[in-house]
Amino acid sequence: MGANGSHSNGSLDSELGRKWKTTGTVGDIQIVQKKNAKESVKLPEESHSPNRIYAVFNKKGNDVQAIAKYGPDGKKIWEIHTNDHNGLGPHYHPCEDGHARTIINRNGYPESEAYALDAKKKAILERVRNYGK
Repeated sequence: MGANGSHSNGSLDSELGRKWKTTGTVGDIQIVQKKNAKESVKLPEESHSPNRIYAVFNKKGNDVQAIAKYGPDGKKIWEIHTNDHNGLGPHYHPCEDGHARTIINRNGYPESEAYALDAKKKAILERVRNYGK
């Protein structure tokens, strides 16, 4: 995960940057987890190392929670979620400036833009799901 996951925002010495550890790899994908297991299972907002893919498993460790691709600036390009989102099942959220893009749903409320996984993202998810098997 690079040194501590906080380089992109210039906070190399922040507590936030020291909350992650790498527990394994699947090719070029790093499996990460929070050092404090009681905290929520979410991926870092930014990456210390450009052009990375990070994955995190749920608290039980029995399935992938999320996978994100970070760009040259260390900010998220997209993030895969394995929970259902409006009937999509596993899906991804495109990101802009590191955050999921927002749309107005049919009820007039903002929500994260989400799409079904394409073949490349499905393959990434399956590679990570087979980690350790």
